Amino acid sequence: AGRRALLALVRRSRHRQVPLRDLEGLRPPPGAALGVPFLLHDLLGEGRLLRVPTAAGPLLRLADP
Repeated sequence: AGRRALLALVRRSRHRQVPLRDLEGLRPPPGAALGVPFLLHDLLGEGRLLRVPTAAGPLLRLADP
């Protein structure tokens, strides 16, 4: 449930990308037993999100379907 909630949040964003700093401050979604940092690490390792370095900090982008 937590992974789906985070992916839905990124999908709803304007360019399907969100600054990492914005996601790290979120509370865990309902039904997620683990924290947001763990869920982000899991999605990055699975390849569903890509970390893109920018001058303002890392940006998380949805991987191509």
